[in-house]
Amino acid sequence: MRLLHYQQLAFIFITTIKITSAFWWSLGLPSFQLWSSQSAANQLLEKNQFCSSLKFLTLDQRSLCQTNPKIFSIIHRSLRLAIDECQYQFRNQRWNCSLFNQPEILGKLILRKTPETAFMYALTSAAVMHNIAKACSKGELHECGCDKSQPKVSTDAMVKYQSTTTKPLTNVAFSPMSSDGFEWGGCSDDLKFGRNISVSFIDRQELFMTPRRIVSLVNLHNNEAGRQSVERNVQLTCKCHGVSGSCTLRVCWRTLPDFRIIGSELRTKYASATQVRFNRAMNILKPRKNSQKLFNTTDLIHIHMSPSFCEKNLQLGSLGTTGRECNLTINEPGSCSVLCCDRGYETIISTIEEDCDCQFHWCCEVRCKRCVKRIERHFCK
Repeated sequence: MRLLHYQQLAFIFITTIKITSAFWWSLGLPSFQLWSSQSAANQLLEKNQFCSSLKFLTLDQRSLCQTNPKIFSIIHRSLRLAIDECQYQFRNQRWNCSLFNQPEILGKLILRKTPETAFMYALTSAAVMHNIAKACSKGELHECGCDKSQPKVSTDAMVKYQSTTTKPLTNVAFSPMSSDGFEWGGCSDDLKFGRNISVSFIDRQELFMTPRRIVSLVNLHNNEAGRQSVERNVQLTCKCHGVSGSCTLRVCWRTLPDFRIIGSELRTKYASATQVRFNRAMNILKPRKNSQKLFNTTDLIHIHMSPSFCEKNLQLGSLGTTGRECNLTINEPGSCSVLCCDRGYETIISTIEEDCDCQFHWCCEVRCKRCVKRIERHFCK
């Protein structure tokens, strides 16, 4: 009976993937989470059979699943990190990155190259690089470890760093020969190895999955913008050495910040994404209109304009905002005036009973009154 249950899970998962566009983001669908979380389901198929069944991956991606399941697992973990970050960044917007909750939406949105998909391409590429680089320095992978290289730190660029001492340090730029006694040491996150995995797993997919030249170029550009965001936010972490905390010598290494910082930067890039067209004569991407700003390798670019996301339209990858909870502030993210798209909202009033006016009585008891609290919640019509 249990065997039949897991076979049904596998069938549902594979069927769901066939409905969506063939793409590695399908690893983030609830059906895959359900199937892969069942240990018995993994026992049902041997490792090679399991990897071979992931038809939404390219041959190279399936090969990585077979030959290095640890890296594949970190890539899967990176996708979950990117999904959570996307949903955090857009939690108060009409588009709230809920595409991974709806398989039919995922496939449609992948095909439309809007600013939203540009953001997700950059974010997922950055997440893979970030997590792999972190895994290297933590000793989770045999293929890599601490980055022992000693990059030259430009005096023109300010390098953010954290100190492991209590002595306050300001943001300064260091060179390996700094008169401040700065030396390379510790265990730096391996950005190079993280970048290589991100490129090999994600970018190569474009050679097999994207027939249109403009689409391929746009996807590759946004992937690279995400990786550059990771490199741009690397920090210099330093530890002081010396008698009585004199800090006569500082040993420093490179670390990556919390992924929230990278997500926030890419969210800002999303807000100024450039619509592009393909210049066949020059074989390059250019702004669609002459009045649009020129873009560089760190900017996000897109082909199609975003839908309003006000109404449900599966063809455009929109779930609409009906039923979304909102607040009564005016014209702010998360407000009913923004989320409800002039349809209005309904208010649901409920009451709860909770402790209040709690006081400590000697010795040793806390006494509280019971109060009834009235709660108003507002939902878009």
